[in-house]
Amino acid sequence: MSKTAQKALAEFICIAPVDLRLNPAVLTSGSFKLELFDDAFFSQAAIHLPDTISRASSKRKAEYFCGRYLAALALRHYGVEHFDVLADDKRCPQWPAGFVGSISHTDDFAACALAPSSELSALGIDCQAILSSAKAEKLWPKIIDRDEFNIIAASSFELNYGLSLCFSAKESIYKALYPFIRKFFGFSAAKLCAINPEQQYLEFDFSAELGKPIGIEHTLRAYYHIDSNRALSYVQLSPEQVCSQRS
Repeated sequence: MSKTAQKALAEFICIAPVDLRLNPAVLTSGSFKLELFDDAFFSQAAIHLPDTISRASSKRKAEYFCGRYLAALALRHYGVEHFDVLADDKRCPQWPAGFVGSISHTDDFAACALAPSSELSALGIDCQAILSSAKAEKLWPKIIDRDEFNIIAASSFELNYGLSLCFSAKESIYKALYPFIRKFFGFSAAKLCAINPEQQYLEFDFSAELGKPIGIEHTLRAYYHIDSNRALSYVQLSPEQVCSQRS
């Protein structure tokens, strides 16, 4: 990549670490400026551009590029070069054999988590822009029930922050467990039961009907990082925690 291209890419996406408990996974993350996106970044950074994405809006292409660019950085940490992270028909990223990973983005931020499958069987990461107070008041019944609402109300979080975080955590749980369950499950499958601000995690009771077939018979923890702009959450499960019954 030329120095001019490197400069343009650096102006578009700023790689910045986030304080999140990811051991043993690697996290790559960064903020980006949509207005500075250039289609040429794909070829310059050797990121595969699928036909479906090439026909998408500039916004969609920018988000896709950022996620795959961060995925390439995470893979490079493990010595994997030039691997195209394609997606299946459900838009789930397909990782190299021996790895599990997850990608998420907002309108101006993206993140990728990656780990060897010998250390983790499942992981999910999700970032969400903080909802406005008005949107939180309108949307909370679609995301949480009254018991979950009361847990957030009793915490130090204002509703819009607590709901944004809970939304993100439930999305992380979905991303982590969907590859095993292989069917859609809604927000009600994971029910918030505790918030631990000291260790920065949310705890959820997960549906027994969905969880037992894959060995999930316990609560799930979603670790988080939150600031005035976004909520970022992460769920990881060790091989001992997931015993898939898939053939």
